[in-house]
Amino acid sequence: MGASAEAIAETTVGSPYRVDGTFANLDSSSVLEGPGLDTAVDMLRRPGKPTNAIPVLTPTFAAEPGDLVVTWLGHASTVVDLDGVRILTDPVLSARCSPSQLVGPKRMHRAPVAASDLPPVDVVLISHDHYDHLDTPTIITLAATQPEALFVVPIGVDAHLRAWGVDASRIRTADWFDDVTLTVRGTTIGFHAVPARHFSGRGLSRNLTQWVSWAIVGPHHRVFFSGDTGFTDSYARTGDDHGPFDVSLIAIGAYDPAWHDIHLNPEEGVAVHRMLNGAERGALLVPIHWGTFNLARHSWADPVRRLTAEAESAGVEICIPRPGATLHSDSRTGTAFFDSTWWERTA
Repeated sequence: MGASAEAIAETTVGSPYRVDGTFANLDSSSVLEGPGLDTAVDMLRRPGKPTNAIPVLTPTFAAEPGDLVVTWLGHASTVVDLDGVRILTDPVLSARCSPSQLVGPKRMHRAPVAASDLPPVDVVLISHDHYDHLDTPTIITLAATQPEALFVVPIGVDAHLRAWGVDASRIRTADWFDDVTLTVRGTTIGFHAVPARHFSGRGLSRNLTQWVSWAIVGPHHRVFFSGDTGFTDSYARTGDDHGPFDVSLIAIGAYDPAWHDIHLNPEEGVAVHRMLNGAERGALLVPIHWGTFNLARHSWADPVRRLTAEAESAGVEICIPRPGATLHSDSRTGTAFFDSTWWERTA
């Protein structure tokens, strides 16, 4: 399940954003108590299931990390090569995003690669501790098979990692507006934790750990990773402080009127991308957090259908990878650019 509340509290007690033992969004948000009966019945009808099989590629990783390469593994899991450093975001490669592999949301496509078969990774980057972003079996495997990898996480999440056997010397933590600077392979990368609009929790615990988006800044390139968030104007500050970004990895799925404050819809995803990058041309939006798990009542293709229309209207360049596809952002090449309409045939 994860660390105890007491163990988590030991790591978060000094945060200025922790009040009476828990965290809250800087923008007021409605409290998510869980889906009501009508919502639960709607979700049982599986509106998010595609009609046809989702095409999955088995990725091929270069022996050495590239300058700016992104491989989407499904949901919020990506492998990002940034200025010669390899970063793995929110790795969830199990069959279900759940405390049990017997029940809970099941993958709608196979994982493009097993956790044990990933290439050498320098940094494992986590946004928050929900099961669809922090997967116990995947983390345990990574801890054993990636002995050189460092884990960069929001405060409180480090307690979970230590409970699963990750040595404290391999973990770096950040609260909102904190920075983690690492020098890897001779390259210095800054990981800047910026406020997301979401919540945290595993099991019955709620908001004991922090949740963040990450601005990843290298000497030559910059990548934004939203993790999970609702819309907030504070991303304009992120753009001012750390942008513009070469690539924005932005969540566009699992939105619903019942929890509109804490998940972006596609139009809001485009708006966040524009806030991060201003009028910068060349910034690429790559959608994440859709297509892998059925976590809301919208249809499977609704996120990318709406994203495509909004991006065209706003003049924003997008790339919609198949699971396992790779994009080389600088050259606009790679398997991710091979077929941008694959999702229409799947839907």
